[in-house]
Amino acid sequence: MQIYFIRHGRTQYNLEHRFQGGRADSPLVESGIAGAKAAGTYLQNVEFSAVYSSPQQRALDTAKYIVAANHWQPEIQVDDGLREFDFGDWDGLKEDEVQPQSYAPMIFTSPAEYQPELAGGGEDYATFVSRITGTIHRLVDQVGVSNAKPLLVVSHGLVTTMTVKALMGVPLAKLRAPFIINGQEMKTVGHGIVDNDSLTVLSTPDNRQFELTRWNETTYLE
Repeated sequence: MQIYFIRHGRTQYNLEHRFQGGRADSPLVESGIAGAKAAGTYLQNVEFSAVYSSPQQRALDTAKYIVAANHWQPEIQVDDGLREFDFGDWDGLKEDEVQPQSYAPMIFTSPAEYQPELAGGGEDYATFVSRITGTIHRLVDQVGVSNAKPLLVVSHGLVTTMTVKALMGVPLAKLRAPFIINGQEMKTVGHGIVDNDSLTVLSTPDNRQFELTRWNETTYLE
């Protein structure tokens, strides 16, 4: 089984460097729409076993652009387990606006120590990782791990990045550290996540062991 992860297209909040988590949404900007359409063209000949999207509009709109270009026109199924990390009251605020400002770096550097009650509320990393990895395990079970057709998941930067790292055995404390595969540091953007409209692919023979076959691919956006 292969799992294709697409991060949603660029949004207005992305441009404004605002927290855009599970409680916030912002429309795709022109470049985000163009990127989603490019991803759709790139994947137009891939027959998916199923397509799942986060319920948040930026992800769902991205999924719609991708499916619109696909020869098989698969149905998009919405799954709340794919919702982005919940930043609590910090959602929608600019990174330099949140209070206490002195605690803000913790969310970007120290996932094991981050305490949402000292920030804006919302999720801690352990809860988040349990939710998103559990969701992927469940979706793989639903389509069948022996299915020859890949599963498409359209979601968010943290959902994609942290799901892949966690499923590959990266411990909680290292989730925000550089991602090293075979001695090579993998490409990331802002605070160590995958690019907007990027493609990342995991493969698994048994829904327990996972191998990275593509990471943060953006060649089709150039």
